Amino acid sequence: MLKRVLSALLLIPVTLAVVLLSPPAYYLAALGIVGSLCLNEYFQIMQSMGIRGQPWLGYAGFWILLIGFQSGRFPTTVLGAGLFVAAFLAAMWRRDAMRDRVLGLMVNLLGVCYLALCLYAAFAVRYAFGAKFGLEWTLILLAVIWAGDTAAFIAGKSFGRTPFAPRLSPKKTNEGALGGLLAGLLVAVLLRHYFFADLPLRHVIATSLLVGIFGQLGDLAESMLKRAAEVKESSNLIPGHGGLLDRIDSLLFAFPAMYFYLQLMYS
Repeated sequence: MLKRVLSALLLIPVTLAVVLLSPPAYYLAALGIVGSLCLNEYFQIMQSMGIRGQPWLGYAGFWILLIGFQSGRFPTTVLGAGLFVAAFLAAMWRRDAMRDRVLGLMVNLLGVCYLALCLYAAFAVRYAFGAKFGLEWTLILLAVIWAGDTAAFIAGKSFGRTPFAPRLSPKKTNEGALGGLLAGLLVAVLLRHYFFADLPLRHVIATSLLVGIFGQLGDLAESMLKRAAEVKESSNLIPGHGGLLDRIDSLLFAFPAMYFYLQLMYS
């Protein structure tokens, strides 16, 4: 527990500093570094399942999509089609058994899309709606996820009785999930009241619930991968927490959900 707290005390200020101070290019670079580390853990998980991907293709595809989305120089359909063609060509070039080539192809595409699409949404939330509003929405999202994770853990330990998703994550309970959702909502409303009064309250409530729900689904999605690979953590990179993918799995689903909502709200 002490390692977990100490790691959080180090990581939270670093994350906030990046969100608060980074200009767009540096923010995108930070997301790229985080995504690359997570991609490495993802390929390790797949390796544990006996499926060998092509990490070089994964890293190249991830960075090309991330930079391509941000630059807007090429249509999204062109970037997506290019990724699929490259993945097929790389699979055809391999000398493994045909089944291994196809499984590796699917692993490559899933990894690149999983991290590039979800992490680009974090960039879009931060900068696509103006620097000021983007900062406020990003901070609300982080607060909802962090408060939700902590409250879900405490509520689950204290009151957890009913399994939430026993096959995907046996330790999670309905009581913990509800506690996390309510804590995220409370923190979002308090942040809006004291710091971000210019944000509409009804949208803050709606996004906090949306982010809380999709954050928990993101956590379950990564748990599914680890359970299939029969590993407990994605790596040992962060003392007390496991891997970086373990730390941001909730964010990977929460950012696209908020981005989609903000697109509707500001359109």
